[in-house]
Amino acid sequence: MAEGEQVRNGKAFEYAIGKTYQDYLLKMGLNVCLVENDALKVARAYFNEFSQKEKDRYVEAAYQTIDTILKLEPGLRSPKNGDDILKIYLSDDAMGEEGDVRDVVFKRKISKWEVGFSAKNNNDAVKHSRLSSVLDFGASWVGVPCSQSYWADIKPIFEYLEEAIKKRLKWEDLGSEKATVIYTPLLAAFRKELMRINDSNEDIPKRLIEYLVGKYPFYKIIKDDSHNMVIVKAFNLQGKLNKTVNGSKSRYKISNIEFPTRIVEFEMKPNSDNTLNMILDKGWEISFRIHNAKKLVERSLKFDIKLLGNPPILFTQYIFQDY
Repeated sequence: MAEGEQVRNGKAFEYAIGKTYQDYLLKMGLNVCLVENDALKVARAYFNEFSQKEKDRYVEAAYQTIDTILKLEPGLRSPKNGDDILKIYLSDDAMGEEGDVRDVVFKRKISKWEVGFSAKNNNDAVKHSRLSSVLDFGASWVGVPCSQSYWADIKPIFEYLEEAIKKRLKWEDLGSEKATVIYTPLLAAFRKELMRINDSNEDIPKRLIEYLVGKYPFYKIIKDDSHNMVIVKAFNLQGKLNKTVNGSKSRYKISNIEFPTRIVEFEMKPNSDNTLNMILDKGWEISFRIHNAKKLVERSLKFDIKLLGNPPILFTQYIFQDY
C-alpha cells in the first residue's frame, strides 16, 4: 500500500471511531462533544472521499468495539455531574513524535480522567522512524545522543546516496548495491550503536518501548480486512487503564503490562538483508525493517517497526465481522 493511501485510510478510520463513539454515547443520553480541531477536519475530509460502502465498513469496525470498551472503561459512561462533558479529540501527528501514539483521546476534565485509542487500518506497525546522515536516533528515541563512531560508520553510506541523488537514480537502479552498500551496513551501524547505548546506560529497553509503543497507556484498535476482523489490544503500561470512575467499576479487570529490562538477542532476521529482530525479556519482540519509501533515491531511509511479540498477559480481543 502506498504511503499516501495508508495515511488516507488511517485518518478515515480515526474519524469513524470518534464520530461513531460520539453518536452512540449521545443516544445513551450522555453529554458528548467531538472537538472540532484541525486533526478532525483533515480526518473527516479523508473519510468523505470514500464510497458509502467503504464508509460503512469503517463505521461498523468502530461500532463493533464499543461494547468491549464500555465494559473496560466506565469513565466513558460515568460523568461526575451534568457539567462533566466527555470530549473526544483527534490528535495531531506531532503528538506521536513526542511519545503519544494515541490517535483518538476521550477526556473528562471535571473527573480528571482520560483514555486513548491508537487506530490502525490494515497496518500494525508501531513506528515509521527514519535514519539519515543528520537524524540522531539515540537522542530522539531513548535520550542518549549517538557517538562519533556511529556518524563515522554511516558517513560513506549517505555519501553514496548523495551521488545517486545527483544522478537522479531510482532505488531499483542501484541493483544489489541497495542491500550491500546501504541496507546491510546501515543496519549493522544502527545495531552496533543501539547496543553501545544499551551497555552504557540504564533503562534503555524501557525507554525503547516507551518510544515505540508510547508513554501513555492506550487501546490499539486494528481494522483487519484480510481476516474480516477488528482486534482490540489493551496496553495498560502504568496500570492507568480500566479504572473505577465516579463509583462506576469496570466489568473486567485487565492486567498491568511490564516494561522490558534487558535485550536478550538483537540480530539480523535469517535470510534477510533489510530486517533486524530484537528479543527482550517480559515477552517483548520487535522487528526493524528498513526500506525506501519512494521510487527516487532520497537522503533518508524509513523503518517499518512492528511488535512481533508482546507480554502474554496483554488483553487481546478478536471481533469477527460478517462481510
